[in-house]
Amino acid sequence: MTRPTAGGEARQAGFTLIEIAVGMAVLGLCVTAALQTFGGGMQLAKASSRRTEAVMHAKALMDAALWSPELINDVSHGEIGNGYRWERRIRDARADEGFDDEAEVDVRLAVVSVKVEWDEPQGVKVYRVATMRVQPEYED
Repeated sequence: MTRPTAGGEARQAGFTLIEIAVGMAVLGLCVTAALQTFGGGMQLAKASSRRTEAVMHAKALMDAALWSPELINDVSHGEIGNGYRWERRIRDARADEGFDDEAEVDVRLAVVSVKVEWDEPQGVKVYRVATMRVQPEYED
């Protein structure tokens, strides 16, 4: 649409249909990109939350073993809920792990390891933690 100005020149007022279509297309691309970024961020936040929960479960299982008065060689496992599974192993340390089993000592070095698994759309995820604890050997 054109309007005459005071000088008699024609001046364009408003946008053409093509300009509006191009503007809408650019706006649509920007909105689509923003929604994809937001969705990806939400997926990352959920995955991070699940991993944090697995770490907390592993720490609790490890603490329960380390606070017990005596570590008995054993493998135990179970389900925590919310899709988490766990396994805890307690065993004697080997020579290649730094324990000299030939030495005359009244202590035992135990290895405690905890594994927590959970399912994600990309597959099974696993968090592992392990430590060693010195324990006195009690005479019978």
